Amino acid sequence: MKAIVIFLFFSLEVFSSPSKLRPSMEGVNYDELKENLLKIKNLKPDEYVTKIDKYRGSIERFVGYKKRVCNGEFSSLVLKGEETLKGQKKRLSKEEKALCLRELKSMQRDFIDNIFQARVKYLDFLHKSQVKELHQAKADLIKSLDKNFQRKFLRSSNRP
Repeated sequence: MKAIVIFLFFSLEVFSSPSKLRPSMEGVNYDELKENLLKIKNLKPDEYVTKIDKYRGSIERFVGYKKRVCNGEFSSLVLKGEETLKGQKKRLSKEEKALCLRELKSMQRDFIDNIFQARVKYLDFLHKSQVKELHQAKADLIKSLDKNFQRKFLRSSNRP
């Protein structure tokens, strides 16, 4: 009985709070999304591996949320100042849905373009690094060859 009372109290708390009526964007908001898109575009190649998954994850969560919004899975919410009112449950009109999907497509296209640019910069960085290492390996091998040749040549020339 005590558990039921606590559950009901908690339920009333959640449903009476205006901020709780808004659908959760699963940890990502629109401003953060735009910021992450810019961060991906401007990502330094040496930071690519460590940071790309964080940005990609937040963007993918937002895309999933936005798809649900466009499909009309949430009831209408009308915001007036600090007050949130629960509206009637109705689907988006065809025009609203089309606009929502165009916005989603545009955001996904920006994401694809930015991640492509970041990946190209990263691959160029890796390529330059590998070419530099290859040049160093070549120089080390030639140095070692010269050293061995000098040692053998000096030994054979010092013999009577």
